[in-house]
Amino acid sequence: MLDPPEEVSQLSPEPAADLSADLAALRAAVHGLAPDALATFDSQHRHVRDLSGRSRDPAPVRMFLHRWGVFVELRRCPRRAARLAELELTAAEAADGPAARAAAQEIAHILDGVTRHLSVP
Repeated sequence: MLDPPEEVSQLSPEPAADLSADLAALRAAVHGLAPDALATFDSQHRHVRDLSGRSRDPAPVRMFLHRWGVFVELRRCPRRAARLAELELTAAEAADGPAARAAAQEIAHILDGVTRHLSVP
């Protein structure tokens, strides 16, 4: 059902410690896998950086790293990304509840598998 990740991202277990390195690696991965998403990445990064700076709370940056880490991991395996897109379409167009639930369960399974490979707290 799922393909193993072609490459597992290893973000720092202490986001504050190596945030710049994590961010640079993540941005490079986004650029390599989905260059059209780079403007969104940069815009969201500016937003969370400003928010974290004002609130002195690292949580928005952690969430940003996690969200984009999932994005990258999903795209590192083209078959998995294609299956996810197929399931999203199936769930959106399902004519009955059981079909939508089955698609949603498989989507959750894929996302759970990808999330387990990330080391962002």
